[in-house]
Amino acid sequence: MSFQINQLKESFQQNGYVVVPNFLDTNELRTVQKNLERLIEITHQKRNYEHAFYANKHDKSSLKQLHRIEEDDFFKTYSTSPRWSSLASVLLDEKVEPALALEWFNKPPNYFHETPPHQDNFYFCFEPPQALTIWLALDHANEKTGCLHFIPGSHLRGIRPHQLSGNLGFSQTIVDFTEEDQQTGVAVTANPGDAVIHHAETIHWAGSNQTTDRNRAALAMVFKAATCQRNQQRFEAYQQSAKPFIQQELRLAEVVE
Repeated sequence: MSFQINQLKESFQQNGYVVVPNFLDTNELRTVQKNLERLIEITHQKRNYEHAFYANKHDKSSLKQLHRIEEDDFFKTYSTSPRWSSLASVLLDEKVEPALALEWFNKPPNYFHETPPHQDNFYFCFEPPQALTIWLALDHANEKTGCLHFIPGSHLRGIRPHQLSGNLGFSQTIVDFTEEDQQTGVAVTANPGDAVIHHAETIHWAGSNQTTDRNRAALAMVFKAATCQRNQQRFEAYQQSAKPFIQQELRLAEVVE
């Protein structure tokens, strides 16, 4: 087991991402999915558009992101599971703080939105950038359903310039993203229960869901090392840059509903 852990750690530190097959067994995965279904139904009934992003606000099945899941009683407890934090601590090679955020992401069928190329630490603004996201596949993720793509080693080369993307939930995208970057990316497929972990500065993106009958949902948990702190000046600058777009989307939600 220690050999496998060392391999995972070496691969993560070199490439900026790693896959852990069968991170959750069938029973635990079923419990998580059942509670997500409950929370999604509650959120839809409340029409909470501040923390729930839809491709079409009239279509319940088009929900593509759900934030602040940790405020739910079940997930508040679940987010403290040492299974998650221990893995994060091993990969970052230092003690991590409790999970910062728990989010649900989906690419519903028939809504062809892409996730633009970006680096999470442009949003997080952590220094040093000792943070990662554990992305748990809830459905089969492949190139047809819109799996994640990563540029190996990009976490070692700093933050690239970003600008508004026009995509609610992923408001920023890399300004100078090139065709060469696109070709360098590695598509990472995953089965339900697999964990895909990436460093906060690894460049990544995802294509659209090209199917007509399959979701591509995932649960994501963010961890940061105890030694890294948020650069408040950078963070406020990011928030200001994204604020006009987010406010526009929220006003639209109020109008159409």
